[in-house]
Order: sequence, then C-alpha cells, then structure tokens
Amino acid sequence: MRPGGEPPAGGRGRCILTPLARRVLEGRFPDAPDPLAEWLPDRPDWRAGLPDVDVLEYELRRLRRNGGKIVLYGHDDMDGITGLYVGMKILGGEGFPIVPLLPQRATDDYGLQPERMEGILQSGDLLLTVDYGCSAVKGVRWARDLGARVVISDHHTLNPPLPDAHGMINPQRNQSSPAVVLAGCGVLYAALVSLFPSWENRADLLTAVSLGTVSDRVPLLAWNRYLLEEFRKIDTDELRGGMRLLAEEWPSRGSAWTGALVRQQLTSTVGKGEGSGMEILLDFMRDADMARCLKVWKDLGRQGRQRAGQLSRLFSQALKLRDDQAAAYGMTLVYMEGIPDGMGGTLANKLSRITRRGALVVSPREGGRLVGEARSMGDWDMAGFLVSMIDRFTSAGGHKMAAGFSCEGMTWEDLRELLISRISEYPVERVPDPHVDLVVEELPDPEEFLCLAPFGSGFLPPAVLKGSLRYLLQVGQTTASWCITEESGD
Repeated sequence: MRPGGEPPAGGRGRCILTPLARRVLEGRFPDAPDPLAEWLPDRPDWRAGLPDVDVLEYELRRLRRNGGKIVLYGHDDMDGITGLYVGMKILGGEGFPIVPLLPQRATDDYGLQPERMEGILQSGDLLLTVDYGCSAVKGVRWARDLGARVVISDHHTLNPPLPDAHGMINPQRNQSSPAVVLAGCGVLYAALVSLFPSWENRADLLTAVSLGTVSDRVPLLAWNRYLLEEFRKIDTDELRGGMRLLAEEWPSRGSAWTGALVRQQLTSTVGKGEGSGMEILLDFMRDADMARCLKVWKDLGRQGRQRAGQLSRLFSQALKLRDDQAAAYGMTLVYMEGIPDGMGGTLANKLSRITRRGALVVSPREGGRLVGEARSMGDWDMAGFLVSMIDRFTSAGGHKMAAGFSCEGMTWEDLRELLISRISEYPVERVPDPHVDLVVEELPDPEEFLCLAPFGSGFLPPAVLKGSLRYLLQVGQTTASWCITEESGD
C-alpha cells in the first residue's frame, strides 16, 4: 500500500491514508468508532473468533498419546489446496503423520466420499477436513462408524442437516465473529497458529493463505485484510522454489493490486479441473527447485491461454442456451454438454456478471450424473437454494455467492422441472446498486486512493460521481485511472 500525494490523514503500519481515502473509509464504515481500525484490524485473537478449536486441540493430544494419523481431506480448488499446504506444513512440522486426500473432480461427487477414504482412514485416525465437510452428513457418519475421529474445518454456509462431527471449526456458526470472512485455508491457518504460535506469519504460509483467500473471492475485510497486510510485508528471500515463484508473480504485491489481477495472473494460470495445474499445485508449492518450477509455470501459462480460448467459445454458446422460463423468474439457467471439468463455475461466474443475476450451469458427466455450478451477484443465496433440494441430490454445498451440486438417476428434463419449480418460489434479493463513495466536482488524482488497496470482493475499488456520470477506479499493475462504468469493480 503506497502513500498518496496529500499529507497523511492517518495510518497504520506502513499504510498512510490520504484525506480522500479516509473519507472513503468513513463512508463505508459509518458506524465504526475508528474506520481505519475497522478496515485494517490489529492482530486477531484467532482462538476467540473460531468455535471448537479446543476440540481440535484435544484430538491432536489424543493422537499423540494413542497413535494414529491425520487424514487431511481437502477441496479440489485453490482454497482447499492452499489449505492442505497449511495443514501439512504445520501439523507435519509438529511431528504428526499426515495423509492428504483430494477428490477427483471428473469422477467424485462434492463432499466427503467414503470410497475416497476407504483403505486409508482407519479406526483411531483423525479425519480433518479443509474447506469441506459442513454438509457431509453421509461421509462423517461413515468415518465415525469406522471408529475415526472427525473435525471439520470449513467456511461454507451452514444448511441443516449438519454432520455429527466431533468438532466443527466454521466461523459461520457465529455471524458476529470477524472470522466469518475467512476462506477455508484461512480458517485452518487461524486454528492451527492459535495452537502452535511459532508458525504464525511464516512467509510460505502467508503466501498460501493469501492465494487461497483471493482466489476464493471471499471479502477482503477484517481478518482477511490483516492476513493480506502481513503477506505484503514478507521477505521473498525466505521462500524457495514454487512458493517463491508464486509470491514474485503476484502483481504489484508491495503496492496496489486487485483480486481480479491476482486471479488473472495466478489463479487462471493454475486453472481448475482435469489436466490443469490444480492436479500438481500442492507438489509445486512444496518444490524447492526453482528451475523446475519455472519450467512448470511456463507450461501452465501456455495451457492457461489455451483454456482462455476454449472458455470464450463455450461462453458464446452458453449465452445462446439460456433458459427463458428460468430467466423470467430471475435466474440464468444453462444446460450444456462438453464443459470440461472445473470450467462450469467459471462459466457461471461470467454469465452472472453479464446478466447481473444468479447463474446456474448444468452439465452431464460419466455414468449419467448431472453436476451444477452456481454463482450469484448477491441476489440468490446459492448454497441455500441448492441445499433446499438436498433430498433429490447426491451432494450439494457452498456459500451464498458460489455453490454446486451433483445428482444421479435423474434426466435433464426432470432436473429442469425441479429447478424451475424451486426457482419460482425461492426468495431473491435485489442485486446491489453500483456503489458511489464520493460526489465530486472534478475527478481527483487516482493515486489518492491506491493506499486503500487491495481491492476485491467485499472491498471494491472507490467510485465517484461527477455530474451524472459514475467513475470507477481502475487499477493495473503500473497504472491507475478512472473509467465510466456501472460495474461493481469486483
């Protein structure tokens, strides 16, 4: 975060605020006694903000005493895999034997699948989830019947019925907690550093958590803002190989950046689904050989450009396949064949942004399964919507802005009828109006606001109103400017 041109109006750490930036914070946090502290808090009390950390502590002590291993079951996206890295680094460093598990997006349903754990999880082991598990009633029951202990670490929306785990570290259980903004990797990081403080603020852990946080589009507020500020301060000389490359590739890490820039430069390069860098990301982050990592990164960049072209073609097709009846009820619904694994969510996100309403993309998979990826502009509670039909699905979960499901034994015609009937009655909120922070007579210097970066979900770039025109701050890697637009800037 870099200073603007006017004398400082306030600051915290190395962050110096201009008077105009201070006015933006005062407008965004009108009820806060100290808007600066609300925006960039001091070091959190990790343990106080999360439930059931004491349960995890008890289970780890029991494991040390009685033996057994930790089966670390992660979600197969950037949030889940960076969380796996955090868990393996801290718990492995503390001497616990660990077996990481990742589902295969092409074949596995969402959630904890007994067939993935069979032969690996044993009686007396600890099943610890990462970015996963708060809707996994079946998987948790299977693990407990086996004689394993189960602690869930997750950040997704809680929709009953909840699994009968021994512990559930999910900040959504207390909506007033500042931890409620954390991504899945952040939840596990906060829980573990509260138990093992010597691991706090390690450069590689902050890099992993920051990448997972920004990639998962959680709000860049409260505890997330603190973590990102600590990440800004890291010394990359402390990093090796893949983790150093990720930190060095981070656009404008030491100054002003946006979540969109990071997702474009890092998240999109890694990709998602079968054949993407997601399959090797965990090994890449743990690889200390910089020459090998540079070669892998170059290959991933080439593959990412190919995926971008493929996504453009699929998006054009999806626009033509929108369901008119669903659109009449306020949702963009698309059924498409030939969507590669991991690309349905990206399509749904683009459709949601273009149509400015919730979007659900459904595609067929092997064995007659149907899978869906949903994204929201804030109008639809996608997790609540999908979980409300859990009795008809084999799995469903997520959070308000992003969720997914899978089902078997149902044709598209039957599924569409179910979805339309539920869409027609499910409560929907208005898409938020484009924000305006200041009304001005002349456009201020864009540099005045860069001290407020990073910008992204939950903390959008400043927007000003001059006359009848709304100008949004556009932040590039080397430039900042104003743009006339009604876009949110996320």
